[in-house]
Amino acid sequence: MPEDSWRQDSDRVREDVLEQVLPEQEERDQNWEMFSRIQEFIEDNYDVEARLMGSTAKNTFISGDKDLDIFVLFPTDYDEDHLEDRGLMIGESVFEYFDGEYEVEYAEHPYTKGEIDGYEIEIVPAYNVDAGTEIRSSVDRTPFHTEWADNNLTEEQKREVVVLKAFLRGQDLYGSTLRVEGFSGYLCELLIAAYGSFEAVIESAVEWDEEQLIDPENHHAAHHDDSENRRSSTRSRGNGALPNYLKQKFEDENLVVIDPVDPERNVASVLSNENHARFVYVAWQYMQQPDEGFFFPEEDAVQEVEIKEELFDRGDFVMVEFPTPDLIEDILYPQLRSLMRRLHQVLKDADFRIFESGFHVGDDTIRILFEFYSAELPCTRKQVGPKPFHNTEHMANFTGKYDRVWVEDTRLVTHVDRDHIEADALLDSFLSGDLQSKGVPKQLAPAVEQCEITDIELDGEDWRRFLRRQFKLGG
Repeated sequence: MPEDSWRQDSDRVREDVLEQVLPEQEERDQNWEMFSRIQEFIEDNYDVEARLMGSTAKNTFISGDKDLDIFVLFPTDYDEDHLEDRGLMIGESVFEYFDGEYEVEYAEHPYTKGEIDGYEIEIVPAYNVDAGTEIRSSVDRTPFHTEWADNNLTEEQKREVVVLKAFLRGQDLYGSTLRVEGFSGYLCELLIAAYGSFEAVIESAVEWDEEQLIDPENHHAAHHDDSENRRSSTRSRGNGALPNYLKQKFEDENLVVIDPVDPERNVASVLSNENHARFVYVAWQYMQQPDEGFFFPEEDAVQEVEIKEELFDRGDFVMVEFPTPDLIEDILYPQLRSLMRRLHQVLKDADFRIFESGFHVGDDTIRILFEFYSAELPCTRKQVGPKPFHNTEHMANFTGKYDRVWVEDTRLVTHVDRDHIEADALLDSFLSGDLQSKGVPKQLAPAVEQCEITDIELDGEDWRRFLRRQFKLGG
């Protein structure tokens, strides 16, 4: 599609999207009114400063998102234990005073999170430091992120941030939790600041390298021969735009966006490389035919019959099921991915070829699904031995261990019995006994001890939706 044509179409789509996702002034005022009530309670009773952070404070939130991130700022002479105790006490008192429900969550510091009058509230303790480079924990940066966005985004650009967030949310790419591994709100703001508009971000993303660097404040321009117009341009790390110690620090992260308030931090560190690639792909798709469907995809009703047909037509499936442990998402999901990697290795070492795999986290049950080219192997496998040339000792050892030995190509070979010929039996054996010694993550092991190898049931709408996505069935 010619550039002018796709941009004209995108302009029309963007305006329609804004009508649905841009908050009205009344909604903004209601958010600030709720914050002001909580702020007044905290500051009047505890002699500390309370500030509103996040997208609500920066006016980059999507309409209907009633999230208030309230930071309680403590002097830097507080030790960490005192900050945590005082922060939790203040947070709990807020929810109790306003008749809210809450729980304690854990990041670098524990904090209180819950609901008050329909608002999702977080009360987060942090140190009141003077600069982003003087932080004592990661949350201490947040006030500087808010200040930077206020100083560097125009009101029009804030509207563009809302559009970009809606696009990413529609593609399941929005969110910096370890469950999503997507784009954070602050990352969206930096992309708009660097490129100027939603369309410019989309157009530029299509041209991104696999290893892409964006440095909005030119922190590392001195490491590149051509630093002109660095704020709104990108350079591959391969071109030497980062010092070597940062190249090493970010070597596993394909998209690197330098934090304006901390030159040694990658704002996109949580973004998985797969989601980075997915964004480039959907950006290209959008340029071919801009449409509201990218922002508000309509998911067809999940039909059991099509899933059953897919199960019948495809390869062999094995499912592992165990209770969902009481772990926060930022612990649960990394440990599940670690478990998946371990199970992949066990199956690969036993010669099972995996076609697809995935996991689904339900309220009560976690299900891990493997699809094999074949879930059953021959009873024997080939064991390759030494070459015979100038190798009498090794030939004697090999033939002494096995009865039937012959030469194949240039090596001695034999057949040996497999320990397991069925994938489900192998998994059942592996997932028993001392799981931690086998590489099962520590906090996941108690739940995995209760696992069962089961047939695939089509119970539950969310599980069927997972299978539909896993099998790439339509929208």
